[in-house]
Amino acid sequence: MPEEIRTSKHDLVARVATLELLVADLVDLLWRIDPAAMDQLALEADKDLQIQHNRIPLPAGETQRLRLFSVLQDRKRKLQHRRARQGEAA
Repeated sequence: MPEEIRTSKHDLVARVATLELLVADLVDLLWRIDPAAMDQLALEADKDLQIQHNRIPLPAGETQRLRLFSVLQDRKRKLQHRRARQGEAA
């Protein structure tokens, strides 16, 4: 039984990594096709993140709020254009 669990966890990790690569490739392709639309999506992602960050936390839902915050933060990061990130690092 433990071997099956380890195999399934390993399989899940591999599938998630594959999906992340596919999403990254799709976002890069969309930046090439319609940069203006992707800028708008990135702005909306930043706005969603700011709204979530500025809400007053409720003790009962704090874990869910933190999970949502991390998802929104990841969405914002993934929608940023690679060239913009490289310019910020310089």
